[in-house]
Amino acid sequence: MNRLSDMRTPLARAKGLGGLADGAEHWTAERVSAALLGPLTIWGVAQVLRLAGRDRESILAWAGRVQNAAPLGLLIALTARHAQLGLEVVASDYSRGWRRFGLRLVIRLSTLLFVALGCASLARILITRPKEGQS
Repeated sequence: MNRLSDMRTPLARAKGLGGLADGAEHWTAERVSAALLGPLTIWGVAQVLRLAGRDRESILAWAGRVQNAAPLGLLIALTARHAQLGLEVVASDYSRGWRRFGLRLVIRLSTLLFVALGCASLARILITRPKEGQS
């Protein structure tokens, strides 16, 4: 298109070429998830190191306590969300049209599956854990 024949302002020409509001929201979500993942990851690594060498039953007992299962569930959900946001940026940068749509759909469905499996595993541990005082 010839620049002289286009009577629109530069702002009008730029509108519709990208999601400025959506991009800002995406950027903010990435930063918030990264900030929350920092302390949770440190907690998770510390717990893994603390539990290293223990048997399966003691690890399940640890994960069966609500004060441990809650941050573990949050770690699973935030890790999945942060990965989803990053992969969607890659998909939108390197694909166009139906491929972009397909990649984003696969990314979102696999993220949902990851979180569902993680939360279902935690729920099963919490439901089947021995009650306090029982062995």
